[in-house]
Amino acid sequence: MNFSDSTTDIVEIRNTTAQVYQKPFGDEAVILAGIIIFTFVTIGLTLNSLTIAVIRRTPQLQNIFMSFIVSLCVSDLLSATISPLFWYRRTLGFDVWNLPNFFCKLYWSVDILTSFSTSLHILNFAILRYISIKHAATFGRISMRMGHIWIATIWFIAFTCGFIPFWIFFGAEPGVERDRFSEATNAKWPACTLELTWEKHYTLYTYIGYTMFLLVPMAGVIIISILIARAVHSHSVSSVVTNDHAMKRRLRKEKQAVLQLVLIVASFMFGYIPYVTYEIWSLTSSNPVADYWFGLTEYFCLRFSECMNPIFYNVSSSKMRRHTKRFLKKLCRCFDAIKPSTIVSNSFGPSSTSTSADGNNRMGV
Repeated sequence: MNFSDSTTDIVEIRNTTAQVYQKPFGDEAVILAGIIIFTFVTIGLTLNSLTIAVIRRTPQLQNIFMSFIVSLCVSDLLSATISPLFWYRRTLGFDVWNLPNFFCKLYWSVDILTSFSTSLHILNFAILRYISIKHAATFGRISMRMGHIWIATIWFIAFTCGFIPFWIFFGAEPGVERDRFSEATNAKWPACTLELTWEKHYTLYTYIGYTMFLLVPMAGVIIISILIARAVHSHSVSSVVTNDHAMKRRLRKEKQAVLQLVLIVASFMFGYIPYVTYEIWSLTSSNPVADYWFGLTEYFCLRFSECMNPIFYNVSSSKMRRHTKRFLKKLCRCFDAIKPSTIVSNSFGPSSTSTSADGNNRMGV
């Protein structure tokens, strides 16, 4: 009798031990992920906002390529804005999503919207750059209005083919703890995730949608970049043979344009190759720990690439650098003008001290 009772106790202990649930991350991961994500959020919001402000306030930068860059910055700003939701989903809200379902759907929908938008922007930016180098006469007929329609079409495609499907596919049950011991496919997934009723549709969508809007643009960008490099090399040979000064000036501008494209494409590849790889791999992943850390790593790569984009815009363009410096100097002058004025006003009443109009005009952009 005692032996039977002991055996029963051992079986119960083993069953209880087997049912202990462990998260695929610890408290250290929550803190580390938070530091990295919110650092990227701060950098991304600051640099992309600065780039947009400089371009929009500078008449000399008003061209179709800069319009594409502004639109890319808007996409990166949206990504930075929803990044805290990614952190919450992967940490505090991993087992129980305590926010309204709206925020879960918003995260997934905006995330894929910006991903598709970015890839399409870069592909079309490369196409436009190729036209400007190889077919200058055709490029001259592309107006700013046509460029704005072009960009609006990209956003429309990304919204209809990305945002809307993901709003349907994904969701969360606020306040409901996920059963980690069930046989359901999503038992080990974060609480804000794919709704199982759409699992087959989502799998099909992933293979088709990611191929069309991420893999094909990647391949297209590589091919077009090679064509651009060949065209610039051809112009370089011609300038040496003819010793034409106008051709040499044009060649310098083309090389700057190529550098800008190369940096943008390199940043794009750095962020989106891990992203696409993870999304396809996760369809068949059965290891929750590997899935968690792979998903976290690819997201860091994505956010890092978006933070680097504004830096690359300035590195590759002397005109952009010049106007960015002027904008920052003007901004600093504004702060310097406000601080003394505030101190004098608080101590002795209204201040008559102000920055001269001529000083502001000299730094105007």
